[in-house]
Amino acid sequence: MPRGVLAGGAFFLFLCVRGVLLWLVIPIACCTWLVTLGLRPMFRQPHLTLGKVVGWADLNLSAAIAQVLLRPLGHKVPFTPWAEVNNVKHRVGLADPC
Repeated sequence: MPRGVLAGGAFFLFLCVRGVLLWLVIPIACCTWLVTLGLRPMFRQPHLTLGKVVGWADLNLSAAIAQVLLRPLGHKVPFTPWAEVNNVKHRVGLADPC
């Protein structure tokens, strides 16, 4: 099979798996945001927005899926550590979980 066809199939599979798993990850990220919101006064953390937490979760979900599906094709996507959650600019769009 040509490498381009294989890469296209892997990318399509990546999008399908990501779309399904976002239905699980987004509610978990929302619960995580609520927990960090309640713990913020205890640890004196800076305020985290829901969009940053969901974006961080989606970036790491994409990195995990890419490690499995795209790494054999030479693509390496790094994980984003929790310490960088305040610097996340990525947002999940309404059409992403479809």
